[in-house]
Amino acid sequence: MAKVSLLQCKEYSAFMLKEKMFQGLSAIGLEPSIFRGKKVIIKPNLLNASAAEKAVVTHPEFFRSVVQIVKSSGGTPVMAESPAFQSLSKVMNRTGYDRIVAEEGCEVADPKATAVLFCDGQGKYKRFELSKALFDADIVINLPKFKTHSLTYITGAVKNLFGFIYGLNKSQWHVRARTNEEFSSLLLDLYESLIKGFEKPKQFIHIMDAIVGLEGEGPGASGRPRRIGALLVSEDAVALDCVAVQLVGLQRNKARSVVLGEERGLGAGSLERIDIRGSMLDDFQVRDYVPSKSNGGHPVYRWPLNTNFFRNLILEKPVPTRERCTLCYQCKAICPGRAISESQGDTGVPLYNHEKCIRCYCCMEICPESAISLKRGKLQWVLDLTEKRRGDRF
Repeated sequence: MAKVSLLQCKEYSAFMLKEKMFQGLSAIGLEPSIFRGKKVIIKPNLLNASAAEKAVVTHPEFFRSVVQIVKSSGGTPVMAESPAFQSLSKVMNRTGYDRIVAEEGCEVADPKATAVLFCDGQGKYKRFELSKALFDADIVINLPKFKTHSLTYITGAVKNLFGFIYGLNKSQWHVRARTNEEFSSLLLDLYESLIKGFEKPKQFIHIMDAIVGLEGEGPGASGRPRRIGALLVSEDAVALDCVAVQLVGLQRNKARSVVLGEERGLGAGSLERIDIRGSMLDDFQVRDYVPSKSNGGHPVYRWPLNTNFFRNLILEKPVPTRERCTLCYQCKAICPGRAISESQGDTGVPLYNHEKCIRCYCCMEICPESAISLKRGKLQWVLDLTEKRRGDRF
């Protein structure tokens, strides 16, 4: 069975965090001595330049505690991350990571330095251009932030590994994999490559920041911080995400990376196959966590319902609001479908061509002003009725 440590952790104090992390590692059979003499890649979630209290990024003190554990155990920590649009230096400055890496003497990998990883696995995608720092590492510590996601329902351990792909290259993958199902399969192709594709296999440890998560229109600034009070540790990314989803009362079957991950044998995606150590799910009181309105659960229809015309009628679409938009055009730069153009006349917002929009929601994810929201399609009630009849279960 897969082992997942689930621990109550209510604050981001250095003492509390390190104590819980030591407990979590020990509970699944890992001791800090494994880091001795090893190069350890630490991968936080630095989506964009958001302050820690907005719960968009892995809390900086959470990251600091892992760095200190690796250093005190004789390992060499290296941070590796590549935000989708903004420069890494800008994001680190805004989130406080620049101060922490300086104080802790932690190396930061160049996000532009990449290498190709090929894995002839069972998935569709077998070639990935990833952070070069990965190839020289012995151990990878993945530090996901638990958040809802407009496309993939949740973002956790599996999704956070997508950050090893450099910057705007991420949007190219959204063109190839447009739906929740397709994109979740892509994430699992990447996960399989990471755990099976290196000539010398890496050890992966996933430590999730679920002390304060993000609900609603995540994973960016449009979401709302929500206190969960949990810290999770596992060597199985799929199992960790499975526990996190059910910890807050979300629907497992809508977290497609969890369901498909189990079907493909890449991890344990059901509680029956997971040994939860530490606290129990019933020890936590969060049971009404709010998913994105998009919720990642819409079925894929055949023609003509899968054409852009009908998709615009039955699916939510991203719409900018004039009151908040500053016309920075980060949404335009990141849009993989080239569906966004500059404002014309006195509109005061970028122009969206929803016929071209592929519903990846990258624009919402990257918007620094939370100026983009989801507008329901005129026939979306059809989807709501279908969902009700399908009888989705936890």
